Amino acid sequence: MNPLVGALKIFCGLFAITLAGAAYAQAQLLMVETTLPSAEYQAFALAKDGASFAPDSVENKDLVDKGFGNPVAVRRTHVGYVVALAPSPRLLVPVPMGWRGFDDGKRTRIFTPAGNAGIVVNAMPLEGFDTWDETREQVWKAARQSAEVRAKKDPRYQARLIRLRDGTFGMRESNIYEEESDPYSSVTLFRRHPDDPRMAVRVNLFAPVGDFERYLALVGAFMRDMQAVPNTSGLDRNFLKLPATR
Repeated sequence: MNPLVGALKIFCGLFAITLAGAAYAQAQLLMVETTLPSAEYQAFALAKDGASFAPDSVENKDLVDKGFGNPVAVRRTHVGYVVALAPSPRLLVPVPMGWRGFDDGKRTRIFTPAGNAGIVVNAMPLEGFDTWDETREQVWKAARQSAEVRAKKDPRYQARLIRLRDGTFGMRESNIYEEESDPYSSVTLFRRHPDDPRMAVRVNLFAPVGDFERYLALVGAFMRDMQAVPNTSGLDRNFLKLPATR
Protein backbone atom coordinates (compact mmCIF):
# COMPACT_ATOMS: atom_id res chain seq x y z
CA MET A 1 0.00 0.00 0.00
CA ASN A 2 1.41 3.36 -0.97
CA PRO A 3 1.80 5.97 1.81
CA LEU A 4 -1.08 8.45 1.95
CA VAL A 5 -0.17 12.13 1.97
CA GLY A 6 -1.76 14.79 4.19
CA ALA A 7 -3.62 14.69 7.49
CA LEU A 8 -6.93 13.68 5.94
CA LYS A 9 -5.45 10.64 4.26
CA ILE A 10 -3.11 9.85 7.16
CA PHE A 11 -5.84 9.46 9.73
CA CYS A 12 -9.06 9.10 7.95
CA GLY A 13 -8.61 7.93 4.41
CA LEU A 14 -9.45 4.57 5.88
CA PHE A 15 -13.18 4.43 5.27
CA ALA A 16 -15.79 4.28 2.64
CA ILE A 17 -19.28 2.99 2.06
CA THR A 18 -21.45 1.26 -0.48
CA LEU A 19 -22.69 4.24 -2.47
CA ALA A 20 -26.16 4.74 -3.93
CA GLY A 21 -25.95 8.50 -3.71
CA ALA A 22 -24.37 11.26 -1.62
CA ALA A 23 -27.17 11.33 0.97
CA TYR A 24 -26.90 7.57 1.53
CA ALA A 25 -23.13 7.87 1.82
CA GLN A 26 -23.41 10.49 4.54
CA ALA A 27 -25.94 8.41 6.48
CA GLN A 28 -23.73 5.34 6.35
CA LEU A 29 -20.74 7.26 7.66
CA LEU A 30 -22.68 8.30 10.75
CA MET A 31 -22.97 4.68 11.82
CA VAL A 32 -20.71 3.90 14.80
CA GLU A 33 -19.68 0.45 16.02
CA THR A 34 -19.12 0.15 19.78
CA THR A 35 -17.52 -3.29 20.11
CA LEU A 36 -14.76 -5.38 18.60
CA PRO A 37 -14.75 -9.16 18.32
CA SER A 38 -12.03 -11.02 20.20
CA ALA A 39 -10.34 -14.38 19.73
CA GLU A 40 -7.60 -16.56 21.18
CA TYR A 41 -4.10 -16.01 19.81
CA GLN A 42 -3.72 -19.73 19.21
CA ALA A 43 -6.23 -19.41 16.36
CA PHE A 44 -3.71 -17.26 14.48
CA ALA A 45 -0.56 -19.22 15.29
CA LEU A 46 1.41 -20.45 12.27
CA ALA A 47 4.04 -22.39 14.23
CA LYS A 48 4.48 -24.22 17.52
CA ASP A 49 7.49 -22.25 18.74
CA GLY A 50 9.06 -18.80 18.61
CA ALA A 51 11.71 -19.55 15.99
CA SER A 52 10.33 -16.89 13.63
CA PHE A 53 11.38 -14.21 16.13
CA ALA A 54 15.03 -15.35 16.36
CA PRO A 55 17.29 -12.47 15.23
CA ASP A 56 19.76 -14.92 13.66
CA SER A 57 17.21 -16.70 11.45
CA VAL A 58 17.87 -16.49 7.72
CA GLU A 59 14.59 -14.67 7.08
CA ASN A 60 15.15 -12.08 9.79
CA LYS A 61 18.74 -11.45 8.76
CA ASP A 62 17.51 -10.80 5.23
CA LEU A 63 14.98 -8.23 6.47
CA VAL A 64 17.66 -6.54 8.57
CA ASP A 65 19.96 -6.37 5.54
CA LYS A 66 17.15 -4.73 3.58
CA GLY A 67 16.85 -2.01 6.23
CA PHE A 68 13.47 -3.16 7.49
CA GLY A 69 14.48 -2.60 11.11
CA ASN A 70 15.36 -4.90 13.98
CA PRO A 71 13.45 -8.00 15.11
CA VAL A 72 11.32 -7.49 18.18
CA ALA A 73 12.60 -9.05 21.42
CA VAL A 74 10.47 -11.77 22.99
CA ARG A 75 9.84 -11.15 26.67
CA ARG A 76 7.42 -13.98 27.51
CA THR A 77 6.29 -17.14 25.76
CA HIS A 78 2.78 -18.56 26.02
CA VAL A 79 0.80 -21.27 24.27
CA GLY A 80 0.36 -20.10 20.69
CA TYR A 81 1.87 -16.64 21.10
CA VAL A 82 4.63 -14.53 22.59
CA VAL A 83 4.70 -11.17 24.32
CA ALA A 84 7.28 -9.02 22.57
CA LEU A 85 8.85 -5.64 23.25
CA ALA A 86 7.76 -2.95 20.81
CA PRO A 87 10.38 -0.29 21.64
CA SER A 88 9.14 2.62 19.52
CA PRO A 89 5.64 2.81 21.01
CA ARG A 90 6.90 1.69 24.45
CA LEU A 91 4.63 -1.33 24.60
CA LEU A 92 4.60 -5.03 25.26
CA VAL A 93 2.49 -6.58 22.51
CA PRO A 94 1.10 -10.09 21.90
CA VAL A 95 2.24 -11.75 18.66
CA PRO A 96 1.02 -15.14 17.38
CA MET A 97 3.64 -17.88 16.95
CA GLY A 98 5.06 -18.08 13.45
CA TRP A 99 4.57 -14.37 12.73
CA ARG A 100 7.41 -11.85 12.44
CA GLY A 101 7.95 -8.59 14.25
CA PHE A 102 10.22 -5.66 13.42
CA ASP A 103 10.79 -2.16 14.73
CA ASP A 104 12.34 0.57 12.58
CA GLY A 105 12.73 3.17 15.33
CA LYS A 106 9.40 4.84 14.55
CA ARG A 107 6.92 1.99 14.44
CA THR A 108 6.59 -1.70 15.22
CA ARG A 109 5.25 -4.04 12.57
CA ILE A 110 4.03 -7.58 13.17
CA PHE A 111 3.02 -9.58 10.13
CA THR A 112 2.54 -13.02 8.64
CA PRO A 113 5.50 -14.51 6.73
CA ALA A 114 3.54 -14.08 3.50
CA GLY A 115 2.99 -10.41 4.33
CA ASN A 116 -0.71 -10.58 3.50
CA ALA A 117 -1.83 -9.51 6.98
CA GLY A 118 -0.22 -7.45 9.68
CA ILE A 119 -0.50 -4.89 12.44
CA VAL A 120 1.46 -1.63 12.63
CA VAL A 121 1.78 0.13 16.00
CA ASN A 122 2.91 3.74 16.55
CA ALA A 123 2.95 6.12 19.48
CA MET A 124 2.72 9.88 19.09
CA PRO A 125 2.09 13.02 21.18
CA LEU A 126 -1.33 14.65 21.21
CA GLU A 127 0.01 17.99 20.04
CA GLY A 128 -2.63 20.32 18.62
CA PHE A 129 -5.57 18.76 20.51
CA ASP A 130 -6.85 19.99 23.89
CA THR A 131 -8.88 16.92 24.81
CA TRP A 132 -9.28 13.31 23.74
CA ASP A 133 -12.84 14.07 22.59
CA GLU A 134 -11.53 16.86 20.37
CA THR A 135 -9.00 14.48 18.88
CA ARG A 136 -11.75 12.00 18.03
CA GLU A 137 -14.08 14.62 16.54
CA GLN A 138 -11.39 16.09 14.31
CA VAL A 139 -10.32 12.67 13.08
CA TRP A 140 -13.92 11.65 12.41
CA LYS A 141 -14.65 14.90 10.58
CA ALA A 142 -11.77 14.25 8.22
CA ALA A 143 -12.81 10.59 7.92
CA ARG A 144 -16.27 11.51 6.66
CA GLN A 145 -14.87 13.92 4.11
CA SER A 146 -12.28 11.47 2.81
CA ALA A 147 -14.71 8.56 2.74
CA GLU A 148 -17.26 10.46 0.66
CA VAL A 149 -14.59 11.08 -1.95
CA ARG A 150 -13.49 7.44 -2.01
CA ALA A 151 -17.05 6.13 -2.08
CA LYS A 152 -17.89 8.20 -5.15
CA LYS A 153 -14.91 6.69 -6.94
CA ASP A 154 -15.66 3.06 -6.06
CA PRO A 155 -19.06 1.74 -4.87
CA ARG A 156 -17.40 -1.42 -3.48
CA TYR A 157 -15.71 0.63 -0.77
CA GLN A 158 -17.37 0.47 2.68
CA ALA A 159 -16.72 2.11 6.04
CA ARG A 160 -17.74 2.42 9.68
CA LEU A 161 -16.59 4.55 12.59
CA ILE A 162 -15.62 2.84 15.86
CA ARG A 163 -15.89 4.09 19.42
CA LEU A 164 -15.31 1.70 22.31
CA ARG A 165 -16.33 2.09 25.95
CA ASP A 166 -12.73 2.69 27.08
CA GLY A 167 -12.39 5.73 24.80
CA THR A 168 -10.63 3.93 21.96
CA PHE A 169 -11.87 5.24 18.62
CA GLY A 170 -11.11 4.75 14.99
CA MET A 171 -12.39 3.62 11.66
CA ARG A 172 -12.70 0.47 9.60
CA GLU A 173 -12.86 0.15 5.84
CA SER A 174 -13.26 -2.73 3.43
CA ASN A 175 -12.78 -3.35 -0.28
CA ILE A 176 -9.89 -0.95 -0.72
CA TYR A 177 -8.66 -0.99 -4.28
CA GLU A 178 -5.40 0.81 -5.02
CA GLU A 179 -3.75 0.77 -8.43
CA GLU A 180 -3.06 -2.84 -9.50
CA SER A 181 -2.83 -4.38 -6.03
CA ASP A 182 -5.29 -6.91 -4.66
CA PRO A 183 -8.14 -5.41 -2.62
CA TYR A 184 -7.72 -5.42 1.13
CA SER A 185 -9.46 -4.21 4.28
CA SER A 186 -8.15 -2.15 7.16
CA VAL A 187 -8.97 -0.85 10.62
CA THR A 188 -7.14 1.95 12.41
CA LEU A 189 -7.66 2.52 16.13
CA PHE A 190 -6.44 5.23 18.48
CA ARG A 191 -6.24 4.95 22.26
CA ARG A 192 -4.45 6.81 25.00
CA HIS A 193 -1.02 5.43 25.76
CA PRO A 194 -1.32 3.27 28.91
CA ASP A 195 1.81 4.90 30.35
CA ASP A 196 1.29 8.54 29.31
CA PRO A 197 -2.11 10.24 28.73
CA ARG A 198 -0.37 12.92 26.61
CA MET A 199 0.44 10.24 24.06
CA ALA A 200 -1.75 8.28 21.66
CA VAL A 201 -1.20 4.75 20.41
CA ARG A 202 -2.20 4.12 16.79
CA VAL A 203 -2.89 0.51 15.77
CA ASN A 204 -3.48 -0.29 12.10
CA LEU A 205 -4.53 -3.72 10.83
CA PHE A 206 -4.47 -4.66 7.14
CA ALA A 207 -5.84 -7.98 5.92
CA PRO A 208 -7.34 -9.64 2.83
CA VAL A 209 -10.98 -8.75 2.28
CA GLY A 210 -12.23 -12.30 2.82
CA ASP A 211 -10.33 -12.74 6.12
CA PHE A 212 -10.89 -9.28 7.55
CA GLU A 213 -13.50 -10.17 10.18
CA ARG A 214 -11.28 -12.95 11.46
CA TYR A 215 -8.26 -10.68 11.81
CA LEU A 216 -10.42 -7.98 13.37
CA ALA A 217 -10.88 -10.37 16.29
CA LEU A 218 -7.09 -10.56 16.61
CA VAL A 219 -6.96 -6.77 16.89
CA GLY A 220 -9.65 -6.91 19.57
CA ALA A 221 -7.44 -9.18 21.67
CA PHE A 222 -4.35 -7.13 20.80
CA MET A 223 -5.94 -3.87 22.02
CA ARG A 224 -7.08 -5.60 25.20
CA ASP A 225 -3.70 -7.08 26.12
CA MET A 226 -1.00 -4.62 25.06
CA GLN A 227 0.85 -3.09 28.02
CA ALA A 228 3.09 -0.10 28.63
CA VAL A 229 6.87 -0.35 28.89
CA PRO A 230 8.44 2.70 30.57
CA ASN A 231 11.78 4.31 29.78
CA THR A 232 11.98 3.37 26.09
CA SER A 233 12.88 5.97 23.48
CA GLY A 234 12.00 6.23 19.81
CA LEU A 235 8.58 7.89 19.67
CA ASP A 236 7.31 9.71 16.62
CA ARG A 237 7.15 13.37 17.49
CA ASN A 238 4.29 14.65 15.34
CA PHE A 239 0.77 13.25 15.62
CA LEU A 240 -0.35 14.87 12.37
CA LYS A 241 2.51 13.85 10.08
CA LEU A 242 2.81 10.14 10.66
CA PRO A 243 2.61 8.37 7.28
CA ALA A 244 -0.02 5.72 6.83
CA THR A 245 1.44 2.23 6.61
CA ARG A 246 0.39 -1.16 5.45
